[in-house]
Amino acid sequence: MMMSIRRFAILFASVCGNLPHNATGLLSNSQHIHASSKLTHAHTYTYTYTYTQSISPIRPARSSHIVPLLAQNNPNDESSMLTRFTSPKIADPGLPLADALIAQIVAPSLQVFWLVSQAAPSPTWLQPLFPTSQLLTTRGSLVAPTLIHGAGLASCWLLAALAAKAYEREGFDISEENGSSYAEVLWRLVQAGAFAVGLLILSTQFDLFWEFGGKFVQYGDGEDSNLRILTAAVEVINDCFFEGIALGSWRLYRASLTKDGIDWS
Repeated sequence: MMMSIRRFAILFASVCGNLPHNATGLLSNSQHIHASSKLTHAHTYTYTYTYTQSISPIRPARSSHIVPLLAQNNPNDESSMLTRFTSPKIADPGLPLADALIAQIVAPSLQVFWLVSQAAPSPTWLQPLFPTSQLLTTRGSLVAPTLIHGAGLASCWLLAALAAKAYEREGFDISEENGSSYAEVLWRLVQAGAFAVGLLILSTQFDLFWEFGGKFVQYGDGEDSNLRILTAAVEVINDCFFEGIALGSWRLYRASLTKDGIDWS
């Protein structure tokens, strides 16, 4: 009976792949030992435990999928979201400045000129900053409010461009040496635009929260709040439209300059 248990244990270990290449010799040796001697139950248990432990190979630990996920969120990793803001890659140092000027001055000015030409109501942010008088009724109601509002729009775009890696060479260089294309430029523009729209909507919500005395308002709370929410929604749509036209045109033109392989940075 003890002989059959021994043979079954060794055969089971060989099937599981725990025996080395000389498993056949070990099997014959174990048969010879049990045929020539009689061992007690305690001795057999001790021998079996030692034998099994000695021939079991050390298997390598299985690779886990958690390590790559943690590496993606590592702040020291170049591909992490935090690194895009703390250590951005800017191939053209003048490109962020050009984007800021277009987002702050060109796009809001185009919006004001278009609304005035269409005799449309002025946006709420286009209000005089100083008390008006009878002589100077429009003092500080055009340039200063436009620059202040444009500064907020430029901040949203710069953060969005960093998040979408739009300042890397692949975001504006379509030369053959770089290997990029208009499709890559447009894709990064779409990513940056979506991020900027989200920031603009979030800042508008905080502006309404501050305007109504620390109260979150929704459509349907009252006539005054309904009118203000609709006005803010229209202004956000106008900001997104004119900023998209101005920045999109500028970025496509900047990419076309690199088509012939000329470095304009």
